[in-house]
Amino acid sequence: MSGPFKMNDTNHQAPIASIIHPSSDIGIPLLPDPGFLWQVFRRNMGMFFCVVALICVLTIVLLRTLPPIYAARASILIEPVSDPVRTTAPGRANGIVNADEVDTEIRLIGSALVAERAARLHAENVQRPDNLPVTEEQILSLAAQIRSSIQVSRAGQTRVVDITSTGTDADFVAIAANSIANAYLDSQIEAKTTRTDASSEFINARLEELEKNSLTALAQLDNYRADRGLISSQGITNADQEVSLLNQQVSTAEADLRAAEARLNTARTQLEAGRNGDDIGVTLSSSTISSLRQSEAQASSRLSILAQRYGSLHPERRQAEAELSDIRARIQEEISRILSSLSSDVQTSQSRVDSLNLSLAAARNRRNETNNAQAGYSRLQQKADAAQAIYQSFLERSQETGALRDSAMPDAVIYARANVPVAPIGPRYKLLGAAGFILALGAGVFAILVSEYLRRGVRTKRDIERRLQLRYAGAVPTLRSTTGWRKPKLLPHDYVLKFPHSIFAESFRSIRTFLTLSPGTRPKALAITSALPGEGKTTTSLCLALTTAAEGVSTILVDADLRRRGASRLTNYSSELDIYDYLLNGAPLSKCLYFDPNSSLHILGSNGTNHSSTNPLQEALIIKMFEELREAYDVTIVDTAPILGVADGRVIATLADRVLLVTRWKKTSMRAVEAVTSMLVNTKAKVTGLALTQVNIKKYASTGDGDVYAYTKKFRGYYQNG
Repeated sequence: MSGPFKMNDTNHQAPIASIIHPSSDIGIPLLPDPGFLWQVFRRNMGMFFCVVALICVLTIVLLRTLPPIYAARASILIEPVSDPVRTTAPGRANGIVNADEVDTEIRLIGSALVAERAARLHAENVQRPDNLPVTEEQILSLAAQIRSSIQVSRAGQTRVVDITSTGTDADFVAIAANSIANAYLDSQIEAKTTRTDASSEFINARLEELEKNSLTALAQLDNYRADRGLISSQGITNADQEVSLLNQQVSTAEADLRAAEARLNTARTQLEAGRNGDDIGVTLSSSTISSLRQSEAQASSRLSILAQRYGSLHPERRQAEAELSDIRARIQEEISRILSSLSSDVQTSQSRVDSLNLSLAAARNRRNETNNAQAGYSRLQQKADAAQAIYQSFLERSQETGALRDSAMPDAVIYARANVPVAPIGPRYKLLGAAGFILALGAGVFAILVSEYLRRGVRTKRDIERRLQLRYAGAVPTLRSTTGWRKPKLLPHDYVLKFPHSIFAESFRSIRTFLTLSPGTRPKALAITSALPGEGKTTTSLCLALTTAAEGVSTILVDADLRRRGASRLTNYSSELDIYDYLLNGAPLSKCLYFDPNSSLHILGSNGTNHSSTNPLQEALIIKMFEELREAYDVTIVDTAPILGVADGRVIATLADRVLLVTRWKKTSMRAVEAVTSMLVNTKAKVTGLALTQVNIKKYASTGDGDVYAYTKKFRGYYQNG
């Protein structure tokens, strides 16, 4: 055998690896042998189906216990609205809402405050059967239930926010989604109303004081005017009114002049900079320019198309170029006309400013005459006007806040309300069932892998030849597995004689053939040994000897397991002298034998355990015994003690012609078999092969697809089992 284990024979030595694998050029296949995979599966089929059935049952139980899940969806459109009442206060323009604002509203919709408001709305709208009021604890519990059932999300990149509620109660999920939507709108209205109330409270608190200040200022103004005899219109003198009016007119005229000059200067600057006047504001607002620009765009587009189709000398293209040039010339003419108009506006504005300044100077002279008396009056007038303006502003704001409070509207609308779902959305029984079945198959395969990984016993021919590097001698089935699971009424050694054509008896003939027909000199002394006790070594030795003797071959069975006397007990060995007398005292062989009349088998055993300190299984005595037995018998079968526990078996194995190692199927570990093989090889024992015992042939391919038991059903008619 390759490595430390070699098969030794008298005239033949060859590595076992070369016998098992005659061609070393065979490479490792890319994929595992499908037959081997099928064998592994069938070997663990019972466990596989148990695991699959267990997972499937658990899946079915889980699916039957899962309640149906319903879903309802309400949608809200985030759309800021303008205040229905026009106010003087600045407000947010009704523009496009950005993503951050929508995300903020989503957080508010899913907040605990909105959920609590939704619970209160639901409690107000639904009357309990017992007519008892809803407690605060019940409202908070309902709010938590509503909040846990909803999911708020944005519909793509739109301003639509979906409120999806899921649960086992179809009515509740619809109520929860709609309640959250209504509560959110109510919370917006409440927030606006709260802000308006705070503003109104502040304004109303100041109105009374401001009204009193305004009335006092007006009274002081009237008294001053009456005391000084100032006749004026609306609290000021006519001179002041004239100067004020002229000042306003001058300011307006000067502003118009500056605007005209600015327009003219801007236009000139742009023209000096080389621009064509297209971006001058006046030209941009001109309907004529706009019309010409449209014509220019159309002509330019048409010219582009023609330029792609025709050459530069084509008549239609040249006509289009001329038309475009004419339009641009008309545009420049219109721009020039507009610039000329701007220059005229500047001159007109300057003349008006000069005229108004002359009138203003005359009015100021007249006003100076009444300035002394009017100075005090003006101060009182300003004070009164200021008090009146402040009071009027607060009064208007008070009226506006009152109107806004009564007409507050949310910055969102309900886009779609949730309806009570008629069918559940889950659980998805088919999908979960398929997943459970796939999981069951995976668990079954995993169980097979774990079982094969944890397997330590020698089980198949493949294990013997590839892992142990030994020759496979055959397998001995359990007697019960060959009788259709009927409890056999006979012991194995009696069964092989009564049913010589049974599969059980055939297994021993197969092993004998393997031992006697192996390469090398025809053996006569065969040693049967094992690594551990209880592996079927004695039964194998006895049945092998019985089947050999029953066929007329001169056979003797030697019970060399002197401590347990297994073969002697099974055959009811009885003789005046035994193996101790034969080996230690030189008694004649014929005086120490027991004859089995049913099979003509001769047995050399022991009548009992000898407690003498002298070991009869000495090398010299064993050599002498083998020499005599080879002369007297065709086949000598020796039942030895287990190799790992007793050293006697090694001596016999070393001196025998062939050694058969037997191991119990699935039970004996690989390490034990490797250890005993190493011992036998080190002692130069001629290890012919290894046989499996106590094999359950009802298990498909129990010893591998290379053994006869993989095809038991095909050979059913060849055997006559009891």
